[in-house]
Formats: sequence, C-alpha cells, structure tokens
Amino acid sequence: MTEQHTNGSGPIDVPASGVDRAARLAHDAVGSVGAAAEAAIAATSQFWSALSALGTAPFEATSSVIRQANELNPVSGLLNGGVRTARSIVTPVLGAEPDENDEEMRALRKRGNRLIGISHKSGPCYRKVHPSFPLILDELTPDEARIVRFLAVAGKQPMIDVRTKSLFQVGSELIASDINMVAEMSGCRWREHDRNYFANLIRLGLVVFSPEPVDDFRRYALIEVQPKAVAAIARTKKAITIYRSIYLSDFGRQFVEVCFDTAGYHAGGWDSNERGDKTIGKGPPSRR
Repeated sequence: MTEQHTNGSGPIDVPASGVDRAARLAHDAVGSVGAAAEAAIAATSQFWSALSALGTAPFEATSSVIRQANELNPVSGLLNGGVRTARSIVTPVLGAEPDENDEEMRALRKRGNRLIGISHKSGPCYRKVHPSFPLILDELTPDEARIVRFLAVAGKQPMIDVRTKSLFQVGSELIASDINMVAEMSGCRWREHDRNYFANLIRLGLVVFSPEPVDDFRRYALIEVQPKAVAAIARTKKAITIYRSIYLSDFGRQFVEVCFDTAGYHAGGWDSNERGDKTIGKGPPSRR
C-alpha cells in the first residue's frame, strides 16, 4: 500500500510502512519532549526551593538538588551543570566546600562534647588559668598592661560625660564622653591614645565602662578641671557633667591575678582614697 504526497512538482509515492515508522518516531519524539518538559519544570522548582534555603544550609540544599535531579533521568544531566554553576558561585562567598565544612563542624562538635564530658568529672579542680590568657597577653600593649594593673589595685575610678544642659535633660546633646585620668594615673607613655587602649580592653572583656558613679562624689572634682573637660564645658553656654565610672571586670581581675605581679605596687598612691578628713555627720556626699 502506498500514499501519495506532493512536493510542488508532482505526486510522490511513499510506502505505507515508511509513513507509519515516521509517525511513530514523531509520536515518540513528542512524548519525550513532553516528559522532558515536565521533568525540567519539577527539577527547576526543586532547584529554586533549594537555593532559597541557602541562608541556613546552602551546601546540603544544593547536594539534595543534585541527588533528586539524578533521579529524573535524561534531563538531570542538563540540570547538573546549572547546579554546579550555582555551587561554584556560592562556595567562594561562604568560604568552604561542603565536605570541608562538614568535617570542620564534626571536629568542633567533638571538641565541644569533650569539654562537656570533662565538666561532668568530679576529679579536675577549677582551672584558674583561663585558656585565653596567653592570647590576651599577645594582644595587649605595654600601656594597656599598665592600665589593667592600675585598675586592679586602685579599684573603680571616676569618669564623666559633658552634655548640654536643658530642662529635665530633654534634647540634651553629648559634647564630650569618657573623660578620666586612668592613663595619667597608671603612668602610660602615650596618654593621648587612651581611647584606643580602652576600646581594646573592653573588646577583650577586661574593663567595664559603667553609668554608675563612684561612691565619693568629691573624686569627680579633679576630673572636671582637666583640660578635656574644661574645653568641652567652654563649648556651650550651659553644660552639665554626668558622673560615671570605669573598673576592672571579674574576668579582668582573674587575668591580673594570674598574669601580673602586684606585690609592692601602690598605683602611685592611688590605691587608697583616704583623704585624712575628719567626718562630721553623715560623711561625704554619696549616692545615699
């Protein structure tokens, strides 16, 4: 049996078997394209769902996409390239390959569990030398070491802020902050860099800037006549000084006890606030 087809120049006889074979091939091709399209849509949906989870588990999500895409047969080969491209872009940003990241996490967890296990044992006593002490010493300057030793011996020191004076301090503006004499009293060589010193000491957890004043308010009189405070007060018509304090943290005290020798050190005479005053009545002004 034959069928006639025209190509513009005349009829052409085509065997029926050839037509049937061509029809089957066309049908199979259409079916394959449809299946491929459905697989591509499903895999793409999973791919973007995985990418949306990059904030919490980037590499686990990407690996899941690859495993699921491989189950989708012929189309997965096309998607693997896209997944690999996404991984190559994300990896430099996050800084580690999945295997390396997992290995590092396992190592850290192993160390953490080991510490928990040690704390459960009754034998070991309290470790007075904290593991961070050697590292802290490496990050201190000589002047910062002097400040820490001074605060350990002299105790809490007065510090002031200078602000503009307003009714009930509404709309008050800060003119100068953290004015103190710790660098001078501790004998720092470069006293003008005291702000940098304190920033590092606070970062290391050794020193605390507190909004609470010291007990004896008379100690602030010396701070208020320092050049920094006088210049700040002169910058505005009405100024007010806010009493604050600076002291060594508990961790800082432990650090000094282990790392510095304070025997025979009197903090330049500032280890005692005894003024030799004769107290009449309730004593000096304080927070009472």
